[in-house]
Amino acid sequence: MMRSLSVVILLLGLAACASPPDLAKAPVASPPVLGAFRGDAPVTTPAQWSERRVPLLRQAFLSEVYGERPDLGAAVVETRETLAVEDVGGATVEQWTVRLGQAEPARRFHVILALPRATDRPAPLIILELFCGNRAAVPGHPESVVENRDILPAPCRSTTLDPVAKMILGKRISGPDIATVTARGYAVAMFYPGEIVPDDPELAPAALAALQPDTPADRRGGALAVWSVMFSDAYDVLAADARIDAKRVAIWGHSRHGKAALLAAAFDPRFAAVIAHQSGRGGASLTHSTAGETVKQITDAYGFWFGAAYARQATSPSPDLDQHQLIALIAPRPVLLGSGMGDAWSDPAGAFRAAQGADAAYRLLGSPGFNATDMHDFRPGDGIVWWSRGGGHGVTTEDWDAFLQFLDKAMPAR
Repeated sequence: MMRSLSVVILLLGLAACASPPDLAKAPVASPPVLGAFRGDAPVTTPAQWSERRVPLLRQAFLSEVYGERPDLGAAVVETRETLAVEDVGGATVEQWTVRLGQAEPARRFHVILALPRATDRPAPLIILELFCGNRAAVPGHPESVVENRDILPAPCRSTTLDPVAKMILGKRISGPDIATVTARGYAVAMFYPGEIVPDDPELAPAALAALQPDTPADRRGGALAVWSVMFSDAYDVLAADARIDAKRVAIWGHSRHGKAALLAAAFDPRFAAVIAHQSGRGGASLTHSTAGETVKQITDAYGFWFGAAYARQATSPSPDLDQHQLIALIAPRPVLLGSGMGDAWSDPAGAFRAAQGADAAYRLLGSPGFNATDMHDFRPGDGIVWWSRGGGHGVTTEDWDAFLQFLDKAMPAR
């Protein structure tokens, strides 16, 4: 485990020392998001977008990038318990057990829900997918938080190097400051999607096959497809709670889970806003960009995240499908794309170009679109919001300050 984490830290350290992103070298997003697409004429009205283009783009992304999004079965809350947790500023913290489907063996995952002090109105909600599991996200790492360390990513199976990891990856890499978020009036729900599909190249294939027994291997959804569905499953149970404002639910993901958040919002219109922080290749950054991680590198290391077809993009890239079209599928709902100027691996310039490429769809649907003039221009009230800071791959308190500014604009009090 320590060797694995040391390699991660070394790579992130090298990335932080890399040259800053060069927007002038990043390709412009192509094809134009409202232009002709695979026999479909250019789009000029909102009805044409929703009725003609959206179904075509969704199917293209499933077929060529992520694989099919499986039906995991109806989500049902089996148990709820209140946890005794310190350092959460008076928030109520609960642990839910959620069952997916009826047949045995039923699959289950656990949600940590933190609610602000009692108010006279339902709270807006942020749903997060976590990298290191639920326990690491709760102050004090209480034993009462359910955890199976065997399915956690190797660097998360011990707390020995936590201080080093936080120094490199940011103070908030394991989760937000619950006290700060709930003091702003937000509820926050967190879960580790690896309970359904482990984030592990050895464990994931069998889990994916078991979830999709009737789907041919070449069409089977990868982990990102499953994790994206889990955002919707979490919404199903959380939005039914009277303490939650079902019309003001945002989803958040960092890195791989930022990819899953974009995919989830592209298929589920119930999410009011999206934060995809440093989502990189297969997320917000253009596949046709030449900076940062390549398709070959990501599919060699993490091929189980994607559908089988995505690896072919390394040698035969699709000429008319790229990630700006995925962002456009979220329109007109606000989306924040976060970046670190030292995070060369996730290709910030490629994500900035993708945001520019999605702008036309947002404006067609009545959104203010993307107005950032450069890669340091933070405009939290726009339709597509660009956030950047110095430093590398990770999540910091500074990031969360920006995220909350964005959400205050994207989901204003009603």
